[in-house]
Amino acid sequence: MFVNICCTVLLVAAEGGTPTLLTANEHPWGNFLPNSFCVVQTATIDNIGGRVVPSSKTVRMVLKAADRSGITLEETETLEIGGRTIAKQPQIVTYDFFQERIQENVQITQGAPVKLMIGNKGVPCAVRIYEQQTSGGHLTTTIWYTSQVFPYVLRVEKILRSSPSGEDAGGQIIRESVTLVQETSALRSLRGNRRYRTYTLQTVEKAGNITKTTDARCSWDYPGGFLESTTTERDAHDKEIRRSVSRMTNYHVYELIPVSTPRSRTWAPVEQLN
Repeated sequence: MFVNICCTVLLVAAEGGTPTLLTANEHPWGNFLPNSFCVVQTATIDNIGGRVVPSSKTVRMVLKAADRSGITLEETETLEIGGRTIAKQPQIVTYDFFQERIQENVQITQGAPVKLMIGNKGVPCAVRIYEQQTSGGHLTTTIWYTSQVFPYVLRVEKILRSSPSGEDAGGQIIRESVTLVQETSALRSLRGNRRYRTYTLQTVEKAGNITKTTDARCSWDYPGGFLESTTTERDAHDKEIRRSVSRMTNYHVYELIPVSTPRSRTWAPVEQLN
């Protein structure tokens, strides 16, 4: 009953003109204070011509600011390949409240509201569309979202096309992906419950003959929302050519709501895949 009422309110808002937009409260970093951080480790196995090549990556994300302009993070990436460690320079990146990186020369429009199915539940959503010309082609990102059903961004579709030509006015698809919430605790409990906000995501990305599938488990009790994921890449013959396991291994947070003492935890690092 609660979900149906909330969805109706959203639909009326969307049909009445400007749809409800998301705020910092609807972002996985938005309820934490600056200097909160998390560490995500990824172990990868590449099968290159029958030769197995392991590698690992560690990304540390530190919240620098969460304000009206968006969510600003400092991201530091370290790679380990063939016994070598490559530490990249930290980058300051700002994301909007739809979890998209804020960049120049991006056109944003609103599409018509639609009903999105999550399991057997229909959730009315507003639609936000990003158009951007990149060095690789024309990228279109479509986001289905609602301010009423956690985790608010429920589906993301990205399509990268080549530049239009005389023979192909629309451009050819270079890469496309769909990320969809598979299950969310919001459809089982009241939105006011700020704890144990869990959900699962699946992303399917296709580029040429390669299909990459990622299944992720997430919880907004932790900074950034990400807990763990498994990714497999398969070729046109359905042979696995790459497999990755990612996990949050460390975090420390200062919470905004409710105000509490800082909390942190460290888990065992991700084991190297064999």
